[in-house]
Amino acid sequence: MDNPYKIVGDILSSPLFSECGFSSVDLYGASVQKRTEASACSSFHLENESGTGDITVYLAFPGMELVYNDMHMEYCNKTQKPRPGIIEINYCREGRCECAFGERSYCYMSAGDLSICSLQRRSHTSSFPTSHYHGITVTIDFAGITEEMTMILELLSVDLSRIFELSRKQDFYIVRASKTVQHIFSELYTVQERIKTSYIKVKLMELLLMLTELDFDTGKVDYVYYSQAQRNCIRQIHDFMVDHIAEHYTIGELAERFKISPTAMKNCFKGMYGVPIYTYIRTYRLQIAEHLLREGRLSVAEIAAKIGYTNPNKFTSAFCSEYGIPPTQYQKNV
Repeated sequence: MDNPYKIVGDILSSPLFSECGFSSVDLYGASVQKRTEASACSSFHLENESGTGDITVYLAFPGMELVYNDMHMEYCNKTQKPRPGIIEINYCREGRCECAFGERSYCYMSAGDLSICSLQRRSHTSSFPTSHYHGITVTIDFAGITEEMTMILELLSVDLSRIFELSRKQDFYIVRASKTVQHIFSELYTVQERIKTSYIKVKLMELLLMLTELDFDTGKVDYVYYSQAQRNCIRQIHDFMVDHIAEHYTIGELAERFKISPTAMKNCFKGMYGVPIYTYIRTYRLQIAEHLLREGRLSVAEIAAKIGYTNPNKFTSAFCSEYGIPPTQYQKNV
């Protein structure tokens, strides 16, 4: 048998990218537009009609990659095909991510949540309801894991086969936010660049050990599912309000227009977008205002009217609450 220290050394010092190996970038589809390479990682820009995004990919071990995601788009890939032998682990740091259970049920990840899914049986779409998502993805291609890597995992009591078999039983498992999950992933955003590649390897082993011991059935009670009909209805309500941002609609008016009960509408909207309807629209209005103030082509009064504030004083108060300074001062500063 080869010297175990040599085996470990060869794996830890292996080239960061292999021309023939599995690449997580394939999962992001045609939205990948540009690429830059460095000695430690490769970075990609994503762009489609729904927005833009950026990813940075690290090869941690043979068959295992870690990706930093910075998404400002509604989706990044609608045409991904099933990928046998591959699982995807996602950590949501900020924003929202949609998870599909079966063909017609949906659940949503929020900040701090972790999901595990197999790409074995069905196509998989990465969707972000709020067009804002920061997180980390770990992909594991079982065909790419070498015999030597398997030996190391076994020595460390990592049971990848258990994780894979559990992920195959259901399209997604979601582990809700916990101190353990936060401890593993939050430090990946603060580690010094000079030790980052080595630190990623350590953290990935920590993650795999946690998943090896995880009771996947315990967290299922936290799942709140939405049907395809509910999801589509809430998306229509969202798009309608965004398209009529200067108008004001009551919960009752929206519910009647879209043929849904007010209670179901409020619950589903918060489940999908993370906040109540009025909170979401208020924030959305102020984000538009902030963008228009940066452009500098409209007066504060014109901007207020454009986003539905008939009283400029109320707009000033709301803007101060969100951004800390009056809109007139904000416009001068930019």
